[in-house]
Amino acid sequence: MPRPLPSSRWGAASAILLVIATLTLAAPRQGQAAACCMSATANGMGRLLIWERFALGLRSSVTSAVGYWDEKAGWRGYDDNYRDIEWRSSFWAMAGLGRRWSVYGQLPWVLSFRRVGNLGESNGGGLADIQLGARYELLSIGELLYWPAVAFTASVSLPTGRSVESADAGGSGVTSRGAWAFSLGVVLEKTHMPFFARLSLGVTVPLPKHRDDIDKDQRYGPSVQGTLSGGMELVTNIVLSGILRALWEDKITLDGRRLDDSSRVDMGLGLALSWRFDPHWTLQLAGDTGIFASGLGDNTPGRVTGTIGVRYGYF
Repeated sequence: MPRPLPSSRWGAASAILLVIATLTLAAPRQGQAAACCMSATANGMGRLLIWERFALGLRSSVTSAVGYWDEKAGWRGYDDNYRDIEWRSSFWAMAGLGRRWSVYGQLPWVLSFRRVGNLGESNGGGLADIQLGARYELLSIGELLYWPAVAFTASVSLPTGRSVESADAGGSGVTSRGAWAFSLGVVLEKTHMPFFARLSLGVTVPLPKHRDDIDKDQRYGPSVQGTLSGGMELVTNIVLSGILRALWEDKITLDGRRLDDSSRVDMGLGLALSWRFDPHWTLQLAGDTGIFASGLGDNTPGRVTGTIGVRYGYF
């Protein structure tokens, strides 16, 4: 019969096996955690980290309109007689409900300045449209090998702001379209350290509203939005991302009649930089611009936007 190991040799062998097992189990979890962290807080509201119970954030953006695409998709730059600047700040919160569900809300506030030729200068602002939503994570990052993470979203925008028909002559007080809107979306994400790629697709359907100024029912057209983003971790906890976005919106309906040349196309690209300088805190910077050339927009302003934000995650 083989002799049993002496207790000292058995203790050493057990310790070695324990260390090997610990390293083997820890390595993929650390990799998965790093991949999850990299993109969750990269830009905008994002999503919860896998260990967070809730997150809060504040984002502030300044947007300047530099021109517009007319109804034939031709680009026209503004001259010195027109200025349109908007400062939008949003407080948002997101909370987890179990492993896969989360709910979120966003409270925006808008201040604007506008100068329109002979109409002179005007400024105004106020509460914009409150947004409430939910997210269901079907597949998390790394849950199935080779498969992307998959999440579904649903949200509603409440017409809590001031619509164009209620604004002053210069239009500076507009903070809302004045209609309820419901959105559904899907988010696909794939990570391969130190890179990530994310594709977001969504559909928004506004409800009809009654315009008291003309005593008619109006409905904005449904829209389809897509955002492709990708980035990399430059150094630990600092992530640089690139963003390409596009939106198509169908024609406006007024008293049952679709208005000619009222559909919209809005395209743009941007960069975002995030720094998770503390396990709980992330600083976010972003810039976004339209692509100011004919054919790359339709019936919409061309804008340049700079954003700064801060995010706190509780765990």
